Amino acid sequence: MRNRIFLAVFIILAVISITGLNILSGDNTGSREHSSLIPGQENSGGAAGVSDRKEGWGFVKSKQGKPPEVTAHQRDLVKKYNALFVGDSSKKQVTLTFDLGYEKEGLTPKILETLKENNVKASFFVTTHWIEKEPELARQIISGGHVLGNHTVRHKSLPTLPDGEVKQEILGWEKIAREVAGYKIKYKYMRPPMGEYSERTLKLTRDLGYRTAFWSVAIKDWLPMGGPQEAIKGITAQLHNGAVILLHGNSEDVVGGLDRMIKEIRSRGYRIVPIYEI
Repeated sequence: MRNRIFLAVFIILAVISITGLNILSGDNTGSREHSSLIPGQENSGGAAGVSDRKEGWGFVKSKQGKPPEVTAHQRDLVKKYNALFVGDSSKKQVTLTFDLGYEKEGLTPKILETLKENNVKASFFVTTHWIEKEPELARQIISGGHVLGNHTVRHKSLPTLPDGEVKQEILGWEKIAREVAGYKIKYKYMRPPMGEYSERTLKLTRDLGYRTAFWSVAIKDWLPMGGPQEAIKGITAQLHNGAVILLHGNSEDVVGGLDRMIKEIRSRGYRIVPIYEI
């Protein structure tokens, strides 16, 4: 009898010990995976079971023509969901992209003029607010052969929104682009506001037929940089094969230096191609 009691106590202690070790070692993956989900989160559209941890796009900047460094985790997500941050690294070519949202307009006509003079096709990622406020400029972008890119309806951080709202941010943009600007969407690229994403939003974006467009070259051009030359230096110092260059349409330094920037990029042997060719 005593041996049976001893054996029972031993088994109970062993179970408690194993459970404790599992907790300490993090063997509670299921609870961790959903710990960042928004209360009441919908997971419609097949997004159930994927991570909803909010992340911000970032990298170690390119130096001496080498591609920027990203983590293995970032590379895995980019590959899994067919996102874009760098193009074909075997080809000496780059693409120019501009982000436009709620900022004061006034510089886009100069950007379009400079692009036309240099025979460059770029991409403009815009919000519906921008399209509705500047429909004529949106039509000029389209008629100029540039890509009008999806930058969502309200410029909200997509990982903070439930599935239904993420879909509305993307598909609502598409509706306005067609109705207001007459855009017949051929190339579906979506740039997440603030560069914020999660595996869930990458999957939703892909499932809606869009390709998430990150970037591999960027400068702090939303702030005064001290003159156009600083913008030019900041971009050209990071050039590499397949570079996706992020610029902001409200930067006077970028716009003032855009012509020289394009010429400098070309003088280094790079072709400037549309985003769908990168």
